[in-house]
Amino acid sequence: MLLLLLVAEFSLRVYHQHTQRRALPLDLRAETRAITWNDIKDKYRIVCLGDSITHGEDLLYEDTYPAMLADMLMEKYPHLDTVVVNAGVCGHTAVQGLARLDRDVLWYQPHIVFVAFGINDGNLGYWPLDPIRERQVLGEHSWRGRINSLLSRSHLYLTIRARTKRLLRRLGWQEQAPQVSRNGESQPRVSRRVFERVHQLLAARIQGDGHAALVFMTTTPVTEAFRAELQPSQRQRQLAIYDEYNQILRDLAAQQGTHLLDVNQVFANHAHAQLPELLAEDGVHLTRAGNELMALSTLQALEEAGLPGSEPYQRRLEAPFRVSLKAFPSKGTFGAFKGR
Repeated sequence: MLLLLLVAEFSLRVYHQHTQRRALPLDLRAETRAITWNDIKDKYRIVCLGDSITHGEDLLYEDTYPAMLADMLMEKYPHLDTVVVNAGVCGHTAVQGLARLDRDVLWYQPHIVFVAFGINDGNLGYWPLDPIRERQVLGEHSWRGRINSLLSRSHLYLTIRARTKRLLRRLGWQEQAPQVSRNGESQPRVSRRVFERVHQLLAARIQGDGHAALVFMTTTPVTEAFRAELQPSQRQRQLAIYDEYNQILRDLAAQQGTHLLDVNQVFANHAHAQLPELLAEDGVHLTRAGNELMALSTLQALEEAGLPGSEPYQRRLEAPFRVSLKAFPSKGTFGAFKGR
């Protein structure tokens, strides 16, 4: 019986993985959806997980920072065979990024992962589903949540549960929707507590299960054009929330030894007069020039860490799934790349 269950579990994992890759959502870049394992299995793999800043809102693929980073690596290090995967989805929070981690990040068996969330997480005015997603994340702290978390990794369990619910709905059963309420003033889409917890979980999964090097990225700045409808007091609160969430990332990087690319400081080091050139008219998304600055800073981060470089690259060939970045220097050319 145990052998039959193991065979069923393995078979469903293979089947779901195959069908999952055939039906990737249109939210992902077409270039990302077209990637197959044979295309990248022998390459040095870098995955950029994030929101519309990573995806490249209203930009051609070649004008996004992951694509620019790939071009810079190819031009500067032609002997290295590197691929940079754009796993950005517009409108996503870190909670949603965690939910698609297996499909959009770990499937590529990356050597390095850049994680960039915060703009949507800290945005005042949560969506109806956001509190529900938060409770699902916080539920992992309870004994029931931990059991569900373990079971949710079993494709056999998920298949049986889905088919059982489908049968019950046909018999007239209706699942009760969780109650959603937040009193008082406008709240960010993701609470501070959950924003921190989700990044802890991302770090554990990427560095533990995936054995990849992880780089947290703070948010890019916003101008007065962003959320222009807010009252001055609300706008100050909005900016304060972004500062607080960026500090959460800095503190986590220091506490856990996770690497940090302080993008917010990178942009701050440029004169305020240059921000209109780096940000689109909506005051939040990046122009081509803004993406180029992002690509340059990520490239410098890799170089200061010793990657890409001949010695670390050779170590990767010897142990392809256990690359460990060297400690990053405390200050680089941009004065904002920090590590342990």
